[in-house]
Amino acid sequence: MLVKAELKAKDVMAADPVCIRPSATVREVARILEEHEIFGVAVTDAQGKVIGIVTKTDLIRRCSAGTDDLAPAYLFEILQEQGDEESSEVIPASVVCVEDFMTEDPLMVSPELSVGGVARLMVERRVHRVVVADDGGLPIGIIPTMDLLDALARP
Repeated sequence: MLVKAELKAKDVMAADPVCIRPSATVREVARILEEHEIFGVAVTDAQGKVIGIVTKTDLIRRCSAGTDDLAPAYLFEILQEQGDEESSEVIPASVVCVEDFMTEDPLMVSPELSVGGVARLMVERRVHRVVVADDGGLPIGIIPTMDLLDALARP
């Protein structure tokens, strides 16, 4: 059994994090968050490197703000629609994509960083999740605040 002082990011991370592309729509990100019962996903570029993070809070804020062409209520209606992406209603091109509201330059840590170090960085940056990445910037895990607290609270 590891002593808490020895716990590393790799010991508390959720491995194989769910990732999304920056061109994903509001509806796609909402569906992914719901399907996986998670609150945030890493945003990766074509090479699989982390370029951002998007959360349920980001999604709600963005939908509440609307767009230049659409009232906020319309974006919420898109999220509530039943059916698949190929529904008969055409979604206007002006609907925002993940890259329009993701948090760029998310906090990324090494799998070898101590959980104390992870916690310190989360407090300093005021974030609720960190991406654990390999040396090449590829995501290998994610640590939400609750998972970190759970690990620290275990006897």
